[in-house]
Amino acid sequence: MALRIGDEIALVIIKKASKAWLIMTSFDSSSFDRLTGLMTPVYFYEYLSRLRSWAQRSDNPVTLIAINLKDLSDDQLLEVARELNSELRGGDLLARMAPKRFLLALVADQLGARQFLFRITNKVKEASNYQLIELSPSKDLAEALSEIDI
Repeated sequence: MALRIGDEIALVIIKKASKAWLIMTSFDSSSFDRLTGLMTPVYFYEYLSRLRSWAQRSDNPVTLIAINLKDLSDDQLLEVARELNSELRGGDLLARMAPKRFLLALVADQLGARQFLFRITNKVKEASNYQLIELSPSKDLAEALSEIDI
C-alpha cells in the first residue's frame, strides 16, 4: 500500500484466537482535528448520516448537542475534548466543528442527553452555552443541523 504525503497511519491490534494481528490502515489527515484528534465536520456529517440511518432502522433516538466554549488556550481546549470524549458511549459521535465549538450526536432521547449534559457540566466549566435537538424520524437531517448554532 502506497502512502501519500499527509496520510497518517493508525495501528490497530486485534486479538483473535490468542494471536495478535497488526493491521495498518491509512486515513486522510483531514478527517481528524490536528489539536484534539476529534472528527472534523465533514467526517462527522458522514458518520452522523450513517448513525441516523441505523437509529431509524432500530427505532433508537439520536440527539444532537452543540457546545459553545469561552476563549480557551490550546491546553484547556484539549482538556475539554478529553473530558467530553471520556463520557461517550459506543455509537456516540463527537467533533470539533470550529475553534470553540463541539458537536455531539448521542444515541439517546432528550432525557438521556440532558443526563449527559448534567454529567459534563460539572467537568466542562468552560462552556458558555449548550443546544439540544432530538432528531425525530420526520425531521430532515439538514433541517436539524440548520437549527444548531455551529
